[in-house]
Parts: sequence; structure tokens; C-alpha cells
Amino acid sequence: MGISMRYINFIIILFLLSSCATTDNGTTTSSGYEPSIQSPDEIIRYKKGLVFLNNNELEEARNIFLDFNKTRPELAGPYANLAVIKIKENDYDSAFELVNLSLRKNPQLPQALNLLAFLEEKKGNIKSAEINYLKAIEHKEDYALAHYNLALLYDIYMQDINKAILHYERYMQLTGYKDKKTADWLEQIKSQNKG
Repeated sequence: MGISMRYINFIIILFLLSSCATTDNGTTTSSGYEPSIQSPDEIIRYKKGLVFLNNNELEEARNIFLDFNKTRPELAGPYANLAVIKIKENDYDSAFELVNLSLRKNPQLPQALNLLAFLEEKKGNIKSAEINYLKAIEHKEDYALAHYNLALLYDIYMQDINKAILHYERYMQLTGYKDKKTADWLEQIKSQNKG
């Protein structure tokens, strides 16, 4: 299968905070989610930042997430989104710093753990990458991208095809079997693994 931009794009994630759970005092819940954005204006602005990020309008996205860091410093998601921007700019050292800031705000944020795993993988720290992908899944079992990324790690780097198949299958279930390329690849490695 090989590492490609498709792989990079699957690892890079976006955060929507409007559906996150909170406790009565607004602190992070044990599920690893963030305090939610309550203000309709904040929700609109945050989503606008995500649209900019998705459209590679990085300067516009950066300005929005930097503003969130000032106005909502308790949130981990904006730091992680800034890390995504740095990844898109191939500035992995800065991305690593931002992910660590995000995880200091919320050590259980699955998306930040997924990003940390990706960055560890880029450094060649395969075992650390595996641990962080597994942590992301532990905090959000239905996190399709973390299952996919972990499947790739097992498939490409660790050559543990049985574990790769397990996580490819979970990814396919969670995404409604819509990814034809991964479905084809899964069938191929399953048939090769029988022999």
C-alpha cells in the first residue's frame, strides 16, 4: 500500500467542539472530551476556522484558532488544530510542541493523541506511535481515523497483518464501508494472509 498523501490526509483531523460533553462546572469529562463551546457566535467562528483549515486557507484558520487560544485558553482543540496547520506546512517540530500543549490542556483528547501518534511515527518512534493510537482508541472507541492509522502502522511498519486486519475492519464498520480503496486492500491482505 505504501505511505502516500492519502495516508497523511487520513491522519490529519478536525475538531468540532460544539457536541462535546461537559460537567456542571465546565471542566473536561472523563471521556476525554473538551468543555463545549456554548455561544452560537463562537460555534460559527470555530466552524469557519475548520472550513478554512479544510480548504487549506491556513492563514485564515490560524488567525481564528489563535484568537480562541486567547479567548478560551482552557480549550485543547484550537492548539491541536494549529498543530494540523503546522503539519500541513511540514513544520513537524512546531506541530509536536502544539500537540503537547493541547495534551497538557486535555491529556485524554483522542484527536490530539492521534496527532501525537502520527508525529511520533514521522520521527520513527513506531512503538510510541502505537501506544498513542491505542490511547486515542481507548478514549474514543469509535474513532475511525485512529483505527485506520493504527491499521496502517501495523500493516506498513510492524508487519502484524492480523492486527492490521482487525483495525482496518473496525475502520470500515465505523465509516459504513464507504472507502472502496481500503476495502479492496483489506480483501487483498486477508487473502494473502490465508496462505
